[in-house]
Amino acid sequence: MSKVEWSTADSSNATVNFDSSVGLPVRRINTVEQLRNATLTGSSNANLPHTENPANEIIPIFRTMSVDVKQGTNKAGRKKQAQDFKNITLHTVPTDKALAQLSAMSVAHGGLTDVVAANRLKANGPNTITPPSDNYLLKIMSFLFGGFCFLMWCSAAIILVAYFLLPSAYTMGLVVLLLVVIFFQAGFYAWQDWSSSSVMKKIASLLASEAIVLRNGVSKSIPSAQVVVGDIIELKLGSKIPADCIIIEASPDLSVDRAILTGESIPVAAVAKSTDPSFMESKNVGFMGTLVVNGTGKAVVCFTGDNTVMGQIATLSSTKKTERTLLQKEIDMFVVFVATIALTCGVTCMLVWKFYLMEQPNPQYDLSGMLANNCGIIVAFVPEGLPIAMSITLTLIARRMAKQFVLVKNLTTIETLGAVSIICTDKTGTLTQNKMTLRDTGIGGLDVKAVSTKARSIIHAIASICCSADFIDDESVPLADRNISGDATDKAVLRFAESLGSVSKLRNSFQKLFEIPFNSRNKWMLTIQSTTNSGALAGTTLFVKGAPDFLYSKITGIVNPDGTVSPFDEKMKAQINAQQMKWAGQGKRVLAFAYKPLLETDFTALDGDLEKATIESMDGLILAGLGAIVDPPRPETKGTVEKCRAAHIRVAMVTGDFALTAVSIAREVSIVTVEHVDTVADMRARKDIPKMEYIIKKNKKIYTRKSIREIEDAHRAIVINGSEIATLTPEDWDKICCYQELVFGRTSAEQKLMIVDEFKLREEVVAVTGDGVNDSPALKAASVGVAMGGGSEVAMESAGLVLLDNNFSSLLAGIESGRLCFDNIKKVIMYLIPCGTWSELWPVLLSIFIGIPLPLNTAICLVICCITDVFPSMALIYESPESSLMTRPPRDPKKETLVNGRMFAHVYLFIGLMQCIFSFFMYFTYFWWEIGVPFSSFVFMYGKLANDPVEFDNGVSISQADFLYHTNAGNSIYFVALVIMQLFGNVYASRTRYQSVLQQNPFWGPTKNLKILYATVLSLSVAALFVYLPWLNMVFNTSPIPAKYWFIPLPFGIIILIADELRKLAVRTYGPDSLIARISW
Repeated sequence: MSKVEWSTADSSNATVNFDSSVGLPVRRINTVEQLRNATLTGSSNANLPHTENPANEIIPIFRTMSVDVKQGTNKAGRKKQAQDFKNITLHTVPTDKALAQLSAMSVAHGGLTDVVAANRLKANGPNTITPPSDNYLLKIMSFLFGGFCFLMWCSAAIILVAYFLLPSAYTMGLVVLLLVVIFFQAGFYAWQDWSSSSVMKKIASLLASEAIVLRNGVSKSIPSAQVVVGDIIELKLGSKIPADCIIIEASPDLSVDRAILTGESIPVAAVAKSTDPSFMESKNVGFMGTLVVNGTGKAVVCFTGDNTVMGQIATLSSTKKTERTLLQKEIDMFVVFVATIALTCGVTCMLVWKFYLMEQPNPQYDLSGMLANNCGIIVAFVPEGLPIAMSITLTLIARRMAKQFVLVKNLTTIETLGAVSIICTDKTGTLTQNKMTLRDTGIGGLDVKAVSTKARSIIHAIASICCSADFIDDESVPLADRNISGDATDKAVLRFAESLGSVSKLRNSFQKLFEIPFNSRNKWMLTIQSTTNSGALAGTTLFVKGAPDFLYSKITGIVNPDGTVSPFDEKMKAQINAQQMKWAGQGKRVLAFAYKPLLETDFTALDGDLEKATIESMDGLILAGLGAIVDPPRPETKGTVEKCRAAHIRVAMVTGDFALTAVSIAREVSIVTVEHVDTVADMRARKDIPKMEYIIKKNKKIYTRKSIREIEDAHRAIVINGSEIATLTPEDWDKICCYQELVFGRTSAEQKLMIVDEFKLREEVVAVTGDGVNDSPALKAASVGVAMGGGSEVAMESAGLVLLDNNFSSLLAGIESGRLCFDNIKKVIMYLIPCGTWSELWPVLLSIFIGIPLPLNTAICLVICCITDVFPSMALIYESPESSLMTRPPRDPKKETLVNGRMFAHVYLFIGLMQCIFSFFMYFTYFWWEIGVPFSSFVFMYGKLANDPVEFDNGVSISQADFLYHTNAGNSIYFVALVIMQLFGNVYASRTRYQSVLQQNPFWGPTKNLKILYATVLSLSVAALFVYLPWLNMVFNTSPIPAKYWFIPLPFGIIILIADELRKLAVRTYGPDSLIARISW
C-alpha cells in the first residue's frame, strides 16, 4: 500500500547554485525589486508590470479596508509601492520551482540558515507594515478647536468685540486669559494623545505576534517582524499567518479565517496545490494577518511587510480613524447639553437686556457690559477641567491595569468592563491550571497495570500514536520534568504512554498515512498508520482517541483484560458508562482509546475525498480502554468566583467537557453551591421562575434586565448540555437567564456564541474568557472578550482584553478598575459643576434681572474653572475604590449613565444651592459689615450704581471710587468663599458616593489620598495671588480683603460636608431602593 502523496517542498529537482558565503546551496537575489520580478513572472530576468490602478485588483476581493498596523522601522530604500497581484503566477508552479524562485531551502534541507535570514532581514527590512503618517495639521486643529475649546474661542471673540467697543485693561486681560486657557487645554490634549498612544504601543509590543519557522533544520519561534522571504513557516491551529506565503504542506482539515481582509466569517479551506489562476483567490495562498482556525501545514514566505496584500491595502487606505469611546461619547453629549443651555441663557439675557432693561431710566449695562456678561454665562456653564480629568482617568486606569497584567487593547473596554454583569468562562486553562495528568485508566474494569501485556500494549500504542504532543527533552531528563510541545491533554497522554514504554520506538515503527487533528466540534483525534510489525495492530490501523459519548455509537467491540476482543453489548456499555460517570463526578476528563484494523486501501486514489471516506469508515471501532485526566483548579479561582458573587456578577462555566465533569469542577470553585442542579427538563417543569419583562418595538423584543437581587434570592442552578441548546426556545432562554448558577457542558464554538448572544439580548453585559481557537467567535461577540496571554493568537486577536499572567483573578482586578474609572469621573463631575456652573451662573443672572452689582466677574470665573478647581479634580482621579465598590450590583448602562437627572438634582439643588446661598451671604455680609449697606438696598439699583456718589435707600452714600474698590473686594469675597467651600467641603463630599468620609479616610490608611492636601495648598495659593497681587487686582477687578473672610466660609464648607454625610447615612440605612437613594447620584 502506498502512502498519501503530500505536496511538499522535499524535492531534489530544484535548480540552485552553491554560495560559499553561507555554505549552503542557495540562489542569490540581492534586492527586493529582483525578487519581485522573479516572483511575478517565474523568471529572475522579467520586468515588473504595472497597472494604472492597482486598487482595482485588491478592492473587489478584499472589501474590508480596516487594517491592524504594527509599528515598524522604515529602512532606507524600503518603498511602499502598489503591488500588482493580478500577474503573480508563483502559486501555480510546482513546489520545487517556487522554492528556487524564492531562493528558499526545502523542508528536507532544513529551511534557511540564520546567516541568510539575517542578511535578508538587513537588506529588506522587518516584516512590518509602515504605519500611515499622521496629519499633524488636522491634529493641531482638533486640539485647538475640539471639545470645550470651541466655546472658549466664541467667548474670546465676544470679549474682543467688547474691547473694541470700550477698550479697557480688564477686557483685554480677559481675552488673554481665555487664550491662555485654550492653548493650555490644547497642549494638554496633545500630551494626552501622545501619552495614550505611548501606552497602547507598549501594550501592542507586549502582544507582539510570534511565528514558527524552520531554520537550520530546527523549528523555532521568532517575532513575526523577523520573518523573511524564503522562510518555511509552520501553520498551526490558533496561529496568525505572519506574511503572504505559498502553502506547501496541508492537513486535510487546514482552514484559514480571512475575515480581517474579506469580512467573511466562514473560514476558507486551505490546500497545498493551486485552485485558481488568481493569486488572490487560490486556496494554496496564505495572507498576512489571517488566522489558522483548524489543521496544520507548512508554507514558504513569498512577500513580507509593505509588499504583502495587507501592506498594499494599508498603502491604499492610509487614513487612520480612531473611534471615540463610549465614555467620550457620553461626555460629548454632556458638552452639547451644556452648550445648548449656555447659549439659550445667553440669548435670553441679551433679549431681556435689549427689549426691557435698556428701556429703563438707568440701564446698568451697555452693549460692552452685556457681551462680557454673556461671556460669563458661557464660561460658567463650561466645566473646563472635565475633559482633562476624563482623559487622564482613562490613561491612568489603563496603566494601572497593565501593572496588574491586564492589557486593554481599546480604551472603550475599560468603561464597559466596569458594567459586566455575567462572565461566561471556559474551564480548561482559565479556571483550571491546564496541567493535566492522566491519573486513572480502565480496561475491562481493571487498571492498565493489572491487565495482560497484550491489552496494555494496545492502549500503549494508541496513546503513543494518536497524540499530537512531542518531547522536547531527551530521555536523560526524568519523565515528570521533561518539556513537551503540544496542548495540555496530549501532554498528559504522552507522559502516560511513555510511562508504559518508549514512545519514540513505537512511533518509529509506524508510518503516518492520514490524520485529522482534534477539534471542538468532533471532540476526537484520528490517525491512520501502517506498520510491518506483527500482532494485534499489524498492517494498517485507524486509531482514535476522544470524548467517550461521541464515540460510543461507533464502537462495536471492546478489549478484555486478557487482550481478547468481545462484543460491545448492553452489559459492557452499562459498565463503561458507569465508570465514566464515576470519574466525571470526580471532576475528571474522560478519554476513550479505540482502534480499527483497515483493509489494504490505496489512499492516494481517494485524493480530496480522503477525509470524508475516513470519517465514514469510523464505525466498527474497538474500545481499548478509558483514561481519566485530572486538571486541578487554579488556587485562586475559588476565591475569585466568590468575590464575583459578592460583586453580584454571575459566573457561568461554558466548556466542551462532559456536563457531569463540568458540574463537579464548578462545585470545587464555587460556581455551583446549591445541592440540586436543575436540568433543562427540570427548568421547563418549574412554575416559580418569573417571566422576563420586555416590550415589542419594530417586531423585536426589547428586554428589561432582570434584577440580580431577585436572581440571587431565588438561588437556582442549572446544567445544560450542548446537545440541548438547539432545542431551547426563547421562553426557555428567558428562564435560563434567571438562574444564578449556570453550567454549559459539551458546547461547540457555535453554541458558545449562541449563549453569549442570548444573554446580551436580555440586556446583560457579558464578559467571555477563553484561550482556545474555539473561544474566538464568542470573544468577538461578547461585550468584553477576555483572552489568556498564554492562549492562541486567534483568541488574543478576537478579545478586547488580555490577561498576561493567565490568571482568572486578574479579570476581577480589571472589573474593579472599570468600576473605579466610572466612579472617579462621576466624582469629578460632582465636584466641578456645583461651583463651576451653578454658583457662577447666578451672580450674572441676579445682576441682570434684579440690578445688584456683579458678585463674580467673568475673569474670576475662568480662574475658578481653569485653575483653582482643576487641582482638586485631578486629585479625585487618584481616589481609591470605596469599600462598597465591589459589593454593589453592576450598573445597568441604560439606567445608570454618567450624566442623568439625579446627578443634576444633586449638583444644582443640593450641593450647588448651598454653595450659592452661602457665597451670596458672604458677599452681602461684607457690604453690611464694611459700608453698612444691606442686601435689600441693592435690589433694583441697576444704573444707579454708576452714579457718583452712589446713594442707597438706607441713607448711606459712598463715592464711586470707594464703591468700585468695595465691589472688587466683593468679587474677592465671593471668589474666596467658593474656593474655601470647594476645598474644605465639596471635595471631601465628592470622594465617595455611599461611604462616610470617616470610612474612606483621606489622610491615612489604605484609602488615603494626600494629593487632595497638595491640591488644597496649590488652590489656596493661587486664590491668594489673585486677591493680593496689585497687578492681578488691576487686571481681574479684585481687591485685597481682611483675613477673617478666609476663615468665615470654613463652617459653611463643613456644613456642606455634614449635609452630604447625612444623605449617605440615609442611603446606607434605608438601602438602595429607598427614596433618598433614588434621588441621589
